Amino acid sequence: MKQTSDSFLDNASAALADRGRAQRRDLLAAFTPLVRDAAMDNFGRFSELRDHVRQVRQHTLEHLDHYLAQFEREAMTNGSRVHFARDGDEMNSLVLDICQEHRAQRIAKGKSMVTEETGLNDYLKRAGLEVLETDLGEYIIQQAGETPSHIVGPALHKSAAEIRELFRRKHDLGDRELAEVVDMVGEARQVLREHFLKAEVGIIGANALVAEAGYSMLVTNEGNGDLCANLPRVLIVCTTLDRVLPRLEDATAMLRLLVRSATGQPQTCYTSFYSGPRREQDSDGPLETHFILLDNRRSDILASDYREMLQCIRCGACLNHC
Repeated sequence: MKQTSDSFLDNASAALADRGRAQRRDLLAAFTPLVRDAAMDNFGRFSELRDHVRQVRQHTLEHLDHYLAQFEREAMTNGSRVHFARDGDEMNSLVLDICQEHRAQRIAKGKSMVTEETGLNDYLKRAGLEVLETDLGEYIIQQAGETPSHIVGPALHKSAAEIRELFRRKHDLGDRELAEVVDMVGEARQVLREHFLKAEVGIIGANALVAEAGYSMLVTNEGNGDLCANLPRVLIVCTTLDRVLPRLEDATAMLRLLVRSATGQPQTCYTSFYSGPRREQDSDGPLETHFILLDNRRSDILASDYREMLQCIRCGACLNHC
């Protein structure tokens, strides 16, 4: 079910009438603010941290040209290639050009809101490439032909029974019943691991770009980001201009705020920094790394009265209260 402006009201009415989905939504709305509040209380200086990160984000946006130039310079020094895309079409075209340059057919893709924004998956599929989402929630949604319902938990609206039936239709299960959730997770892991090993290109997003180092930062709880980044021979990091931060310590400060607000954890299972292609002494990593930074009218927002929107760290806490 594609969410479009034409069908939004009908889709919303159908979702609200689904009692099972409403129960899952209500559980989420009740539970997630509680774990966030507990994480805030346990941290002790949450308001102070939030104010600090807001100031850092505001400062960065006020000097965005400087920090983007610094990031580009440092990333290139590390051996990476940096591309700036005016809009979604240009980003999609850049990704396809890189894939075709390396004659890639299989793409292992990590979670990325910006590629949802540009419709990258459909674009690459029309060009004949096989793109597989490797975040478990995104994989479920991709197999169902749906769009994510939440920026942190894309498949929160799906029940275990719905996912089990989806895997029955999409996978060759034989006599496997997938009776328990752990069985469904194991089934997805088996499919995804095989794809990781065959993919020629990995595509991931970024929670932050570190200007002083030319690095990107990514947090996950499944480790799929590292597999997308290190197993294929080419890595493409798709992100937006406003993700840049001046220093490593700014990125880690935002990380402490982001994770507690998003999931109530003190930290995610995996926090990774990607510094460029494999060096001579490295035993793994991509042979080539590309950063694609999308504008898509964010520059217009920056010059408007709505510039504060660009301070968002994309934790999803607002959705949990809405």
